[in-house]
Amino acid sequence: MTNWTLSERRVRLRIPVGVAYGSDVPLVMRMLKEVAEHNMSVLTDPAPSVLFLDFGDSSLDFELRVWIRDFLDRKRIQSELNQAIDSRFRSEGIEIPFPQRDLHVRSVDKSPGSILTPPGVQRPDLVVVPSKEKDEDEEED
Repeated sequence: MTNWTLSERRVRLRIPVGVAYGSDVPLVMRMLKEVAEHNMSVLTDPAPSVLFLDFGDSSLDFELRVWIRDFLDRKRIQSELNQAIDSRFRSEGIEIPFPQRDLHVRSVDKSPGSILTPPGVQRPDLVVVPSKEKDEDEEED
């Protein structure tokens, strides 16, 4: 392992950004790069870069990579960039999604034993008798 910060104070920031499926990919990449280029704390050499990394579960995943002069400023600059990204996305109608999960509910047998036994296997003592049949059975006794 090499600690490059001993002789070099500049450091690269990686800022992950997810946007909703259906977003304009070239527009998102251009906006992220412009946000970085307009921040005075981001170095121009090496230039900021944007990568489209992945098709995530709920988002298209990008990464903004920038170099800054001093690693001690990384959290402040990251916060500035995140705020600028959020503001720019809002003004351009680019949505940052939240995780979405689909829940599929299957119909369930109404007898009390159905939740206790595997599908297709029903204990006879737990089978519910409809009330009409139950009344007829009681009359026979």
